[in-house]
Amino acid sequence: MKKNKKKEDPNPIGKWIIIAVITLVILTTILNILSPKKENDAEINISNGNLTGEKVNVFDIDMEKLRVMGERDRMEYYFSYWVELLESREYKEAYGILYPEFRETYFSRLSEFESYVKKTFPRMAGLTFINIERNGDIYVLWVEIRDPLHGSKDEVIEMNVVIKENDFANIEMSFSVV
Repeated sequence: MKKNKKKEDPNPIGKWIIIAVITLVILTTILNILSPKKENDAEINISNGNLTGEKVNVFDIDMEKLRVMGERDRMEYYFSYWVELLESREYKEAYGILYPEFRETYFSRLSEFESYVKKTFPRMAGLTFINIERNGDIYVLWVEIRDPLHGSKDEVIEMNVVIKENDFANIEMSFSVV
């Protein structure tokens, strides 16, 4: 009499690994679909020079962190954010942050501002904050701007930046046109 022999799987562990991976993928997908979006996942919106939203994606900072920053850190953050807009060629947003009378005096059109930025600012800026002074809700920063990739250490743009903080993340800005 012949006994029926079962064929044995040459790799039984491989089956279990595949089943475990598929299960893990399915569970992860279900959890991502069902998990609510966090409040801090809102993106930044810039409108009329106002930075709004719960989270600034460029620097991954939320409003609570901004509120607990010291004055100097906030002003440096605002200017760094503005320079980041220039570096990423988001000229319209950077132009919108400028104080309206400053825009009218120096750059009556966005195209004039864009030309000035391309001619004056390095494509990637290294910032050194020298000093800051406060007068009410107006802050003046002394900033040195360098091109860390293409400029020599002696090539520096010295700039005074005036920031008016209307409220947290609600600013108007101007700078010394060089």
